[in-house]
Amino acid sequence: MKIKKRNLIIILISLISIIGYVSYKEKSNLLTIVSKTDGRWIVATILLMVAYWTLESITLHMVTSKLHDRQKFKDTVKTTMIGQFFNCVTPFSSGGQPMQALHMAKTGVPFGIASCCLLTKFIVYQLVLTLYSLAVLSFKLKEFVGTINGFTYMVFVGFAVNTVVVVGLLSIGYSKTGTVKWTCKIIDRLGKFGWIKHVEEKKHYVRREFNSFYESFQWMKQNKKMIFYMMICSTIQLTAYFLVPYFILKGFHLQGSVSSVIAAQAFVLMISSFIPLPGAAGGAEVSFFTFFKLFFPPNVLNVSILVWRMITFYLTLCVGMCFTFWRRDEGAVRDRLKGRNTIQLLARTTKKPKS
Repeated sequence: MKIKKRNLIIILISLISIIGYVSYKEKSNLLTIVSKTDGRWIVATILLMVAYWTLESITLHMVTSKLHDRQKFKDTVKTTMIGQFFNCVTPFSSGGQPMQALHMAKTGVPFGIASCCLLTKFIVYQLVLTLYSLAVLSFKLKEFVGTINGFTYMVFVGFAVNTVVVVGLLSIGYSKTGTVKWTCKIIDRLGKFGWIKHVEEKKHYVRREFNSFYESFQWMKQNKKMIFYMMICSTIQLTAYFLVPYFILKGFHLQGSVSSVIAAQAFVLMISSFIPLPGAAGGAEVSFFTFFKLFFPPNVLNVSILVWRMITFYLTLCVGMCFTFWRRDEGAVRDRLKGRNTIQLLARTTKKPKS
């Protein structure tokens, strides 16, 4: 996968904009605010992100090691961070899984098994995220409705998007034939209106992908205990991520309800999930500003946005980049892939897994 220059430009503009905005708004107060920050809490915040990546790796390794017993944890960690990097540089985090599958295939995991592992991880994560979001909406939304007028409806949009994904996955798992049939009808209808080109090609793609989801789902039903442990890890992982703003709050010597801060961060994630830009550029910052102005005073809020974004996004981007490009042989592989179709290459270099 080639990283589009447009995506990198968007990320760079986002970084320059937020630094410029904070510098302009705070001016001489910026250094004063930073100097009074408790560095121990900022370090702890970074460790939270390390825990987030580690738990992501553990969750993926659970399923990968079960299907491919020669899988090494260090390879799973690298696969995870490659996914984090490409999620950062592609809209809707769409580039992570294809590059993870490619890396797993290069480390000896048959492509069919790699796809099953990543699909299983994706299904578990989406399910946990939806249930977590539902709990937050049920118990905490009332706290924000009265103070954040006209913005909370976007939370429902984000929640609806995640819910539709989960419902779609469950529909494939329990009724693949019916789901494929209705999806193909929708594609045909959209094709008649000229909204979709190459209708038959799209329908073939849908059938192939739905078959992969269905096979993964059937395997999941036979390994419920492992799925339960994966769900626990994913829950802790999300909690670690949602705690980042609370640690930043403590770093500025401020107080706040842990549950309310977790809820606010969950709402920010829901909104950011449907922003069609790499890293949800712009949408993430505006969402954080809107919800966390309830916790941070005006003279600290802008700086807190910068710290939060640097730790949760730009740190992930930089660390993921190191894992993606740190070895010389990776450059040789990319040169071989240049101008080629990744799927065709995998078809020639990987063996079909035994049934």
